[in-house]
Amino acid sequence: MLFFLKKFHFSRQTYILLAIICAGIFLRTYQFKNWLYFYPDQARDVSLVDDVLSGKSAWPMLGPIAASTHFKLGPIYYYFQIISAKIFGSAPWTVAYPDLLFSILSIPLLYYFLKKYFSINLSLLLTGLYSVSFYAIRYSRFAWNSNSIPFFCLLFLLALYEFICHKEKARWYWIILGGIASGIGIQLHTVLLVLMPIFFLIVFLFLIKSSYNKINFWSKTMAIILIALALNTGQIISEMRTNFFNTRQFLRVFSDRSPNKGSELEKNIALDVICSGQANVLFLSSLENNDSCDSFSYFKYAGNPQNYAISMLAILTGVALFFSGCFLSVYYFFQEIDKKRKVFLGLNFLWGSLIFLVILPIVNHNGQVRYFLPILFLPFLFLGLILNFISKNNSEKIWLKKAIFIILIALNGLTIFSQARLYYTKTSSTAIYITWDELNTISDYIKNQAGESKNIYLLGGAKYLQNYTKTLSYAMSKRNINVLRGGKFFQKIANTTVPIFFIGQSLGNKQATEYDSVPGDYNLEIENYKSFGQIGIYKLKN
Repeated sequence: MLFFLKKFHFSRQTYILLAIICAGIFLRTYQFKNWLYFYPDQARDVSLVDDVLSGKSAWPMLGPIAASTHFKLGPIYYYFQIISAKIFGSAPWTVAYPDLLFSILSIPLLYYFLKKYFSINLSLLLTGLYSVSFYAIRYSRFAWNSNSIPFFCLLFLLALYEFICHKEKARWYWIILGGIASGIGIQLHTVLLVLMPIFFLIVFLFLIKSSYNKINFWSKTMAIILIALALNTGQIISEMRTNFFNTRQFLRVFSDRSPNKGSELEKNIALDVICSGQANVLFLSSLENNDSCDSFSYFKYAGNPQNYAISMLAILTGVALFFSGCFLSVYYFFQEIDKKRKVFLGLNFLWGSLIFLVILPIVNHNGQVRYFLPILFLPFLFLGLILNFISKNNSEKIWLKKAIFIILIALNGLTIFSQARLYYTKTSSTAIYITWDELNTISDYIKNQAGESKNIYLLGGAKYLQNYTKTLSYAMSKRNINVLRGGKFFQKIANTTVPIFFIGQSLGNKQATEYDSVPGDYNLEIENYKSFGQIGIYKLKN
């Protein structure tokens, strides 16, 4: 190995980049199986993969349903999972391997992207910060259609960057990669389905005016479009068979959610600004593990005015970073003499601006930071512009640049450490999500309590049933036990011989014997109880 490294005469920067990539790989793969996030969507998807591999179902022509709509994305996300399961076997962690792979590949890709404008040293610093960003790590450690978005957005922008810089002389491999990135990207999220075609259209209109060899230019443009369409063959066939039913559902999403009043539009703009600011802060510092767009929940509900002030300061810092980055992109764009560096700034400013506009109609309905995954890399670029500006105007403030990186890396490190501690102690699960390790621990307990029964009834609060019925059903099916969901008025048929379990909030240090009946309207006595971190499992008397 040492001989191999010496033979290629790697530079110091290359060794640093390899160290950054190795650190990113470690943080993304350590305890990957046990600490895997496992939501209802993941249970649904791995069950679909199981059915395809067993021959019960054909390869799907459409993908997952977009949140709270009837519109379905393209099927490429399922294809990645099915191929991975064919190679490694079907399991919740094996179907997540593609997302893990693309997250790892996004690290060197980001470095290559940043180096188009920044110095090697600053590109390494920004890439190193990205490799330890808890938010980037978080979205690599489970299977979800949104998780691979950063990689394909970066690849898409790089391909178009090369196309703009070299026009009709652009190398064909960039044209092919651009078609692949766009063809896959529009199947990963509704936002990209709107964003990428609009972005490509704007680039096309710019290029068609400045290209000299029109035949070569048109052949490469059509190649990108045809490759993207070829990767969407499944849904095109599905649309033709269903009279474009899915397309009509897609159009309805934006028509139903577009703000039609001045006050509603103002509210959406304000929330979009807040979301952009919060995304910038979380992507860079991972200040807390939260995906809500309105505020930082820990500070918001702490009841402490000082903590709430810190929350608002953090969001305002993110907003300032966003607008400062946008301003410097424009400022340096007009100052820049080098054509390629000018293209780099223009592309990124256009990308960030379009994201803001595309999210505007939907942000008020289900505002989540994850909607901003297409710009996961952008705060790092904005930070680089700000640091360049500081250095240019005051070269003596190099200590400030170092302090900023140290603070941001430390904040991410603290979040990673605190989350890892919860994983180790199996106390990370909440009413919303659970890890695969904790789910197995709970499932083993339920199996033990169920005895020889092949069926169990599952009761619980609305939020717990919504988020745990599918996940527990999948885990219990691997133990040959069928989960039956109990209704609100289950107590009317409580004389069943099927074991009854209730899932809810943990009692903490209290004992279940202190309670005469399970929480809620069921009026059923507790036979046994065990706490699993923040989750409590009650075995009820029939």
